[in-house]
Amino acid sequence: MNLLENVLNFIFPSVCGFCNKIGEGYVCQKCKRSIIHSNIFLNQLDLYRNNDIFIDEHFYLFSYTGIIREKILQYKFDDKAYLANTIYEFFMNNEKLYRFLKKYDIIIPIPISSSRKRERGYNQSELLTKKLNELVNIHIETKVLKKEKNNQPQSSLNKLQRKENVKNVYKVQNELKISNKYILLLDDVYTTGSTANECAKILKQAGGKEVGVLTIAKDQLAIDS
Repeated sequence: MNLLENVLNFIFPSVCGFCNKIGEGYVCQKCKRSIIHSNIFLNQLDLYRNNDIFIDEHFYLFSYTGIIREKILQYKFDDKAYLANTIYEFFMNNEKLYRFLKKYDIIIPIPISSSRKRERGYNQSELLTKKLNELVNIHIETKVLKKEKNNQPQSSLNKLQRKENVKNVYKVQNELKISNKYILLLDDVYTTGSTANECAKILKQAGGKEVGVLTIAKDQLAIDS
């Protein structure tokens, strides 16, 4: 840690994103132990072998419930970008996740529309992607996958509506950058998987070799699309 970081930490000490305790990092030891030993911390890898699913595998840390659901919603909608640091604490020193990440050539955050990014001030998936690059050096691409339409929020729709809602919403640019590459998509939550699956489909159609997905959480009550 350099001098500037020491000074900044002194002036702006880290705060636990769960209990607001000051000075023990972005997750205090008590909260970290509680969450890791709870049934919401899954550290799970799912493999897909279905012709309708273009995702090859999916890694996620949590069940989308309780305090995790609450914090993800705050991260997305309540101008709490600092929670990226809290989430990253669970990515660090995770050997299973590290092995998963090392398989990929490129990491692409699921894009949001320009208008939604202006409204929020940030893309929550892009922030976390940059944090992950501190863990393992994967090339980040933010200019390959573009969201062209500001479609209806997926959270307000059922499974069939979600599949229709993401059709022709995303577009691949700079196809040479993904040709024959192992691509990792990063998003915050996997519910029905419609968004991730649509993005995986068009990335493979554009020449991507395999597409995996990393999310903070997965809705265990949802059925994969």
